[in-house]
Amino acid sequence: MTVIESNNRHSAINRKKLDQIKTLTADLSGWEFSQEKEGVKLYSKNVEGSSIPLVRGDYLLKTNDFTAEQVAVVATLPGARAIWDEKFHSSEVKEAFSKWETFFWVRLNTPWPISNRDFVGCNLRDMSQDLCYISMASVEDDSVGAVSGCVRGNLICSGWKLEKVEGGVQITYVTQVDLAGSIPSSFLRNVQLQVPLCAGKVAEYISSYGSPPVSGDMTCGFVKELFDHKKREHTVQLDGQGDAAWSFSSKMYPNGVKVNASSGQVEISGNSIQLTGVNGPTTVTISKA
Repeated sequence: MTVIESNNRHSAINRKKLDQIKTLTADLSGWEFSQEKEGVKLYSKNVEGSSIPLVRGDYLLKTNDFTAEQVAVVATLPGARAIWDEKFHSSEVKEAFSKWETFFWVRLNTPWPISNRDFVGCNLRDMSQDLCYISMASVEDDSVGAVSGCVRGNLICSGWKLEKVEGGVQITYVTQVDLAGSIPSSFLRNVQLQVPLCAGKVAEYISSYGSPPVSGDMTCGFVKELFDHKKREHTVQLDGQGDAAWSFSSKMYPNGVKVNASSGQVEISGNSIQLTGVNGPTTVTISKA
């Protein structure tokens, strides 16, 4: 797909960071292989002018049961991340500029006595069924103040490339993060090793549980979404007038789904959900049948 243009206050930096992720994941030029762990190939790359290296994890999900887009949803939805990422504490979408671009706050766990780290940033996605790019990076925004118990870190560059390839889905995760504050060097080295393993953790999740519902074409307004892994319940807030669509995974919903919408008409056909006639603020809940 083509990234939707926007004039939001962070649009320029968001698109710059997405382009950076596309460049960094285009090939292995400049990346130094370090080791393979848990099936994930780990790489690092020095950045001129910075003491913090880029790190990368590559993993091949060897199945044709899932699309790249479904894997991307597992990688990005906080409700799924809370299961596959042991460092995840909590997050909140502060503002949705569109279905594909959000302003967020996230908090990550750290071992005692190191203070938790939090980040304020933006997420921009370029999504299609077979190829997805996702960027996440810190932005300067005074609307989110300091949080008690946390040290504000800097997510310099972070993102995913999910690509349908022969034999499965290639998962690539890249990140460069400044955890700020006083951090033992042993912990920093451990972070640089552990973080790229996220590529394998995402694969483990989707292999075990399947994917949360994937958004399709949407002509109404998107406000926010929330996925509850335990209930397998996906809640979406819409607004304006128009239609919306989703697809769902048979692995996660083997007996199908039930859909409740506070406006419009719902039709379920195979693994597709179509909602027509959205009119004003609307809550949509997709859950197990």
